[in-house]
Amino acid sequence: MSRAVGVAASVLLIAVTVASCQGSSGNTRSEAGTTAASALNPTDRGDLAQGGTLRWGLNEFPAQWNPHHADGNLATVDTVMEALMPAPFHTDEEGVAVPNSDYVDDVDVRTPDDGGAQVVTLRLNRDAQWSDGTPITWRDYESMARALSGEQHGYRVLGSVGYDRIASVRAGSDDFEVVIAFDRPFAEYRSLFAPLLPAEYTASPEKFNAGYHEDIPVTAGPFAFDGIDPAAQTVTLRRSDDWWGAPALLDRIIFRAMAPEALDSAFLDGGIDTYALPLDPASYERASSAADGEVRTAPAPDYRHITLNGDSDVLSDVAVRHAIFQGIDRRVLAEAAFGPIDPPREPLGNHLLLQGRRGYVDNSGAWGEYDPDHAEKLLDAAGWTAPADGGTRTRDGAPLRVDFLVPRGHRPAQDEAELVQGMLAEIGIDVRVEAVSGDKLFSDYVLPGRYDMVAFVNTGGGFPLSETLQQWTGPVTGPDGTPRWRANVGRISTPEIDAALEEALETLDPDEAVDRINEADRLLWEAGHTLPLYQRPDLVAVRTDIGNLGAAGVGSLDYADIGFTSQA
Repeated sequence: MSRAVGVAASVLLIAVTVASCQGSSGNTRSEAGTTAASALNPTDRGDLAQGGTLRWGLNEFPAQWNPHHADGNLATVDTVMEALMPAPFHTDEEGVAVPNSDYVDDVDVRTPDDGGAQVVTLRLNRDAQWSDGTPITWRDYESMARALSGEQHGYRVLGSVGYDRIASVRAGSDDFEVVIAFDRPFAEYRSLFAPLLPAEYTASPEKFNAGYHEDIPVTAGPFAFDGIDPAAQTVTLRRSDDWWGAPALLDRIIFRAMAPEALDSAFLDGGIDTYALPLDPASYERASSAADGEVRTAPAPDYRHITLNGDSDVLSDVAVRHAIFQGIDRRVLAEAAFGPIDPPREPLGNHLLLQGRRGYVDNSGAWGEYDPDHAEKLLDAAGWTAPADGGTRTRDGAPLRVDFLVPRGHRPAQDEAELVQGMLAEIGIDVRVEAVSGDKLFSDYVLPGRYDMVAFVNTGGGFPLSETLQQWTGPVTGPDGTPRWRANVGRISTPEIDAALEEALETLDPDEAVDRINEADRLLWEAGHTLPLYQRPDLVAVRTDIGNLGAAGVGSLDYADIGFTSQA
């Protein structure tokens, strides 16, 4: 599982996943059928026991633990590192970023009278320090801003959105005041430095690229790193003795990587206490049947979609892309993917904002409707002729044929592609479902543009633009003069889309920013860039006697407050 920022776009997930859910059987919590922003079993610290070991299942075992490195673009990296590393802001359950008092005492934002870029001043918590005893100061921020600016050679950064707008980072009245001056306005400045890395590990490409590879050398959180065991595929954390905030309730957290089916079994057998579900109905039902466990559910900042390659010979025509949009019944795909779990009421109508979030508007218009009759008219007008007896359309003797890539051995993705295959055959498009190795799907096919259609999941958080900007914007010119599409794997762009996104990112007025975001989204629909399917939920299996853990939705977990009930 991946998360997407910058170069890798939003989180790129392979699995066919689930949106807002209701319990169908077993011990699924009642939150599953509601619009609750989170489902964590919120419990006062005084009602939780001191001590205990939490066994946390993961579905992969990363080698790179630097979340800002291109190879650290994994949700599991975030899961582990959020217990260990600092961030100046954290998000509440509504996705609103607020200062994190464990690291920042105060934030001041000033905009020059001439309407220029803002200056953000962070007053740091003087007690905050790295695990090697070094204080966290402005130097950590300055070094990281420089490393992620995109101007430094050798750094394999995940993305530079926002950092590329920073003109300078300097000390204020002392080492614990950080003055960040932007040369262009950046509305989502709260997304930066999350997590913060120590200056030692951003000062050079070598340290940045290799320092957190198969190791977590320096931390600054309620938990401390206690070792990695590659053979057992475990990462162990212990309560930090040097933590200046409210001490962690748990003694230890042991993260253990397993295959998805093994995670289900381990939860049922008592081998692990929590894990994020692989998000298919069978796994959901198995986890829900645990006698002492439950599935906690909240809307996630994620959605599944079908991306079309605008560089493909056939799909370079926006009329064909729109015909595909209208030839796919998105409700049927959702119902098939969810099985016994209730699908969302409506297909997702926005590429940038999710249902239930501030400013969400369904901008899909006609292109979001299932309308095979109109799809056929679009293909007729584009010169693709339907045979008299039905079958595949042709133009100049060539068939209207596209390849739909799926990860080999992943049955839900195969089933989804075959449903699309049948739907598009009805309007004369021949879809060939091609299975490829899952670990090569993006590196060898999607990122290089060697595909026609592919489905995956975008995951984000509280910052809809900075987390996905490069997925929608035009290419940059590489050293060899060729276009580089970065995270825009659809290879579709227009100057108008770029302008609307840029204006949204630079607008400091929240209402105007939402208007600009929706304008950009409307243009994405008009350009035939990506067909959103449905929003998915955050589904987390948890022992019933654990408090303050589960489906955080768009919010942040407080790892120090996770604990077992005193009655356990």
